[in-house]
Amino acid sequence: MRLTVVGCSGGHPSPDAACSAYLLEHQGFRLLLDLGSGALGPLQNHIDPRDVDAVFLTHLHGDHWLDLVPLSHARTHHPDGRVPPPLRVIAPGADRSRILGAIGRSEESLASVFAFEAPGDTVIGPLTATVVRTRHPVEAYAVKLTAGAKTLVYTGDTGPFAELATFARGADLLLAEAGFVDGVANPVGVHLTATQTGELARDADVGRLVVTHVAPWHDAGAQARAAGEAFGGPTDLARPGATFEV
Repeated sequence: MRLTVVGCSGGHPSPDAACSAYLLEHQGFRLLLDLGSGALGPLQNHIDPRDVDAVFLTHLHGDHWLDLVPLSHARTHHPDGRVPPPLRVIAPGADRSRILGAIGRSEESLASVFAFEAPGDTVIGPLTATVVRTRHPVEAYAVKLTAGAKTLVYTGDTGPFAELATFARGADLLLAEAGFVDGVANPVGVHLTATQTGELARDADVGRLVVTHVAPWHDAGAQARAAGEAFGGPTDLARPGATFEV
C-alpha cells in the first residue's frame, strides 16, 4: 500500500495545505480517505479525479468531505467526454443530507455519479476495511485497512478512548490526528492532543506514526515532536505530497 498526503490541515485550509484527504493506492486501486475543503485541486497533481475508485469519509464535518461537491463536477464534465461509472462513497448516513444539499441534488439524481453506503466492515477493492465508532460530536469512524500482512489505521477525528488502541494494535502505519495542543482546557470528546496521539501509537505498538490534522493556528512541527516523544518510535508529520509505503 502506498499512502499519499493530499491535504492535512485541520479546521480549514492553511496557506500551504488543503484539509484532510489521503490517497491510498494498492494493486492499481485508488481509495480516498476523506476529501476535505480545498483538496480536489492538489489531488489532480496525483491522479485524474475520474480515476478514483472509492471514497471513505470518516465523518461529515466540512474539513473532511466538502470537496466531494467539486468532485461531482470533475467526474462528469471533461472535454474528452469520458464519464466513469458511479463512484462508491462510504459515508455516515445520519447527516448525508449535508452532501446532497451542498451539491443541490437528490440521492436518486446523483445515482449516476455517487453510490452511497454506510460505513461498516467491508471489502474495498483489494483492501479489507474494519471500522470503529470514534468519540466526536457527529457520527465518526476510524478505519483499519489491510492488504496481505500490512495494515494502515486512520483515526479520522476523535477524542481519546481506550478501545482505539486495541483497534489500532500492531498497525504498520497509524495516521492519527493531533487537533488539540497539550496544556490547555480542551473540550472533551473532540480531538486528540499531540501527547495523546503519541500515547495511542505507543499503547497500540504501531510501526510508524504519521501526525496529521493540525490546525493552521498551531505549530505542526511542535505537535509532531510532542507526539514522537510520547510514542518513542518512528514519527512523521503529514505534509502535502508526502508519501509513505506501508
